[in-house]
Formats: sequence, C-alpha cells, structure tokens
Amino acid sequence: MSVSSTTTTPDTEQTLPTFSPSSLSKNAQKRILKQQKWEATRALRKEVRKEKEKKKKARKQEQQRTAEGDKDSVKPREPPLKKQKIVQTPSTMKVIIDLDFDDYMSDKEIVDLSAQLTRCYSYNNNKTVNPVGLFYTSFSGRLQERFDTRLKEYHNWKNVIIENKPYLELFPNKQDLVYLTADDEEVVLQELDESKIYIIGGIVDKNRHKRLCYHKAKLEGIATAKLPIIFEILVDWLETKNWRETLLKVIPPRKFHPDSKKQRRETAKKNLQLNNEDEKNLTKIESNEESKLLEVNQKVELDVNVSSNDEVDEGGDDNGDDGENDID
Repeated sequence: MSVSSTTTTPDTEQTLPTFSPSSLSKNAQKRILKQQKWEATRALRKEVRKEKEKKKKARKQEQQRTAEGDKDSVKPREPPLKKQKIVQTPSTMKVIIDLDFDDYMSDKEIVDLSAQLTRCYSYNNNKTVNPVGLFYTSFSGRLQERFDTRLKEYHNWKNVIIENKPYLELFPNKQDLVYLTADDEEVVLQELDESKIYIIGGIVDKNRHKRLCYHKAKLEGIATAKLPIIFEILVDWLETKNWRETLLKVIPPRKFHPDSKKQRRETAKKNLQLNNEDEKNLTKIESNEESKLLEVNQKVELDVNVSSNDEVDEGGDDNGDDGENDID
C-alpha cells in the first residue's frame, strides 16, 4: 500500500496530503488528468489567441488602408450650401382643417392626427411659396389634451388660427365654403378658386367611417367636391397651377414605379448573401484554428494517459497486485 507524503506551503503553513494515483478514485484521476491537460495546453492556447488577435488587427489595418485609399482617390466634397429660405407670397385662399371628429377616433389615431396637423403647419409656414390662411376648427377633446400636454409649443405657432369653435361660427356664409371629400361622385375639381374657403376633414380612421365628411357637409348645406387631396398638394397647386406638376412634386417618385419595391428587395437579398459569405469565411478560419487546438489536446491527453498508466502499474507492483480491483 502506498504511503502518503506531506508538503508544507509557505503561505498557509499547513500540511497538505498528496496521494499516489493508485490510492485515488477514477473520478479523482480524471480530474487530475484534465487539470494536467489544461496546464499542458496553456501555452498553445495563448499562442492561438495571440495569432487570432494578430490576424484581426491585420484585417483592420488593411480595411483602414483601403478606406484611406478610397478617400484619396475621391475629390474632397465641398461644404453644402446653406439652404435659402423660401420667399413666400401669401395667398388669399383659406383652408380649414375640420377637427370635429374626436369621438370617431382611437387614441392612436388621435396621435397620428396631431402629427399630421403639425406637419401641415410646418409645410405651410416653411416649404411653400404661396402659404394659405390656415384654420384648425373644433379644436377640443383628446386632441387638444394631447397638444396641451405633449406639443405645448403649438402656443407659439404663427400664421395659423386654432379655434374651439366650429367653422360655421367663423364663416357663416355657406356659399364661400367647399368641403373636399373623395365621396363626392358628381363634382370633380379642375382648379382651385382662391376666393373659396376649402375644408378638409381632420380625421384618421382608415376608412372605417365612410362618407362621414360628405354627409356632414350635406347636412350643413355646404358644397362638396371630389379630390384625393392632401394639404401639400393643395398649397403647391397655388404655385404651379398644374395638377400633374404638383403631384410629381409632392408624391414620392417610388410611388410611380411599381417595380421599385421588388428591386429594393432583390438588392437587399444580394447584400444579405454577401454578408453570409463573409460569415462563412470567418467561420472556416475559426474552425481550422479549433481543429489544430483539438489535435494538440488529444495528443497531450494521450501522453498524460500513458504516463498515468505507468504510474498506476508501478503502484500495483508495490502492493503485490496488478493495480486492478478483483471482484470475488
């Protein structure tokens, strides 16, 4: 039977027992072998890690050199010219956004409507040559609450009149009013009359409440006209006096090219394939490095196992047996 020896550590001044392999269980021997393998491959792992960092650094440097080369080959860009403010000539035409539909919209639609009203105000004040007289009427309920809590800057808006009153209290002469609605099947606007006051229904409802604005105008005895209109188209017509030119100016070009969406999809797909190829190449490099490390680990484990078996055999001879457990 093997005799345990003792070692004294200078830090703790305690005597720790050490055992020969023959006195250890198989699990304990496995733990020792695993630790020995880990220690034996420490230097190799460090070397592999350094090599990977070196390659990564080289790739970054190459990318930087390529980027600098491209930068040198391209002429320096001139600083962008400051955008000149549009010289505006106010129109005599008035436009009303009728906000008398608070009860017909969800909370999300109220949020969408507030964003559209903000956009209309900004477009009329900053982006059109002939701004109109803009009125927001029947301003109340949840919409007003949202402006008072989230969009407080509206109190400083200029060149817009925001009223809680309905438009008929502000403009009682119904002969001057024209309610623009896509539901009118008889009257189609060919041109705008600047002496008229045009009304746009301020409602976001995804067509749930069809013909709502049309019926309201008819009940109030107000003329209606059909026009798939948005505010930008309305005010830009005053500048161009041409529907085609106005539509081309306001509507995004992609809307006129039905195949453009498909082309964008194909381009995105090609870019994705290129990214996948780069990822495959990187995975291949890492896989090769891991294979090398695995081969070394297997070799070290084999050497350690052989060494351990030799020690176990020697321990068995000391005890007069062959180092294996006999079962009677």
